[in-house]
Amino acid sequence: MNHKSSSVILFILYIVLFGCMLAHKDMLAMWLMTFGMLIEASINLYDQFKRPR
Repeated sequence: MNHKSSSVILFILYIVLFGCMLAHKDMLAMWLMTFGMLIEASINLYDQFKRPR
């Protein structure tokens, strides 16, 4: 599996995790972790598709 497809898969999984967190709004630590993982996946996704080869 190349890095582009794995970064897309991770981004989709973190979006699903974000959707699960919408059902449990009272857990602040999970919210912080979810946002951190989404930001990390977004940067990784941007880096994989915008880096000149």
